[in-house]
Amino acid sequence: MIAAACSRAFQRALVEDPEFARLRGAARSTLACLLTAGVGVSWALHHHETPTLAVPGALFAMIAPLFLREARWSSWLISILVLYVCTCASFAGAAALASQPALRDAGALLVVFLGILCQSLGARAVGAAMLTLVSFYLGLYLHPSHTRLMTMLTAMAMAPFIVAFVGRVVIPVARGGAPAPSFMRALPHTLAAATAWGRAAIHDVADLLVTGRPTGRPLSTVLAHRLHRLAWRPALVASVAALLAILAGGELSEDRSMWAVISTFVVFLGTTSYQGTRARVMKRIAGTLSGAAVSVLLITLCGHLTWLLVAAMALSVFGWAYYIFHAYARGVFFITTLVGLVYGQLGFAIVPLAELRIEEVFAGCLVSLAAALLLMPSTTARVGVVLARE
Repeated sequence: MIAAACSRAFQRALVEDPEFARLRGAARSTLACLLTAGVGVSWALHHHETPTLAVPGALFAMIAPLFLREARWSSWLISILVLYVCTCASFAGAAALASQPALRDAGALLVVFLGILCQSLGARAVGAAMLTLVSFYLGLYLHPSHTRLMTMLTAMAMAPFIVAFVGRVVIPVARGGAPAPSFMRALPHTLAAATAWGRAAIHDVADLLVTGRPTGRPLSTVLAHRLHRLAWRPALVASVAALLAILAGGELSEDRSMWAVISTFVVFLGTTSYQGTRARVMKRIAGTLSGAAVSVLLITLCGHLTWLLVAAMALSVFGWAYYIFHAYARGVFFITTLVGLVYGQLGFAIVPLAELRIEEVFAGCLVSLAAALLLMPSTTARVGVVLARE
């Protein structure tokens, strides 16, 4: 009987998660985050620094593995390089703008606009957008001095290597059988061959940066196709909502107003209609309320049990990575719990913090819903147009 029950559970899990791809992806994110955080905190304590030094690297290691899906080494390395450069540039830029409110808000709007605009370009673009936005918030919140910024970036340099070790050695992605780019197949032996080899190398590297794989098509054609695919309307609507979220969130808390902006970003990410935005808003609110309640409960009852809270953080990272793309409300629940646990461990009063997070998320969701209602198309209207044409 037990064997039969286990077999049924296994088959059900396999149907919901073919080849256990979600399980493997969540395991990559969790293991990479734990290793990066552990090494980063140890390095910080050894150099008499605060543990927050490890936060940017741990954040990168948590998010990046979900968007590193290429089987080929060349495409995979290009992706991790793009994600890492975006993370570092956003964190450093936010640190430089933290003391200038006007530029800080303009930078947040630009990050939201570009992130939503490029969401249709694939997993690499979505990952870069998400990391850029979260790193921008982190830079604003921590606002490190130039010296400390350099120290944090130095400590963060280990994160890509840990992610590569976990994602290519410990829990590797499926190997692909696609051919290598043309410039890697043979070395040139004459001047003319070297010139042709150089041109092929430039074209293939640019092709990898734009598409993630060598397509062989003219680069101008690829760029034109990509520009046509950009999500212009959702990006404009999200920017309007983000501006309103900055104003509303700033009234609640200047230090936490980016929580409202992040809510507008994730609500519009992947949605193209008012109905889709409304569904995403409801799920975000439900996940935030339940996650905030659980984090308050855990910190209140188990605040002195550090090992238990660390285990709860690891479970939250795993749950977020496992559910965020397939069961959004559950993913939000786990990330909200994680945020509460981290801030609680840093010594913040958890109840006021949870209340403020709920208020900021509500503000971002409400302005997003209003902007979507006024500016986003309706799926029912689309159906009416199609029926009228038929």
